Amino acid sequence: MKWFLSAFVALLVTGCGFSPMHGQLQGGQSVIGPVVVAQIDGSAGHVLKAELDRILSIERGDGPPLSLEITLAESITGAGYRVDESSTRAYLTLIANYQLHFPNGTTARGSVTALAPYDVPASAFGEITAQGDARERAAETLAQRMRAELALRASRARRGQLTQ
Repeated sequence: MKWFLSAFVALLVTGCGFSPMHGQLQGGQSVIGPVVVAQIDGSAGHVLKAELDRILSIERGDGPPLSLEITLAESITGAGYRVDESSTRAYLTLIANYQLHFPNGTTARGSVTALAPYDVPASAFGEITAQGDARERAAETLAQRMRAELALRASRARRGQLTQ
């Protein structure tokens, strides 16, 4: 019975025009295509750009490259507190606002967010190190989410359903 149900679902999916967002399209064309990531300010920006370059390096394809511009916003929120009202736990929120420029002149805008919790040690230098580690983890998470977002935007643009 499970085999029959699986085969039935597979037939429905192939008949509805389903195309994968990840991997390659028919004919070997890449989903996103080549992307040029502009320089991003700050240490989190450096990590984000390096990670995006690494992730998107497999998205080579034919045609002109897409252009990606990103601005980062960061905030830190304290969570747990000691008796002296100093924080014991914090959350670093990293927000990437992006503009994806397509070769035909259209632009897609969006925002992606990542949250990285970290423990706040008693020493000031320990807190700086913990923040740096959280910033790096948040940037790496942002890169993965940006890849999914770009695949979605490129897929919609290919079908002519791009929304600003």
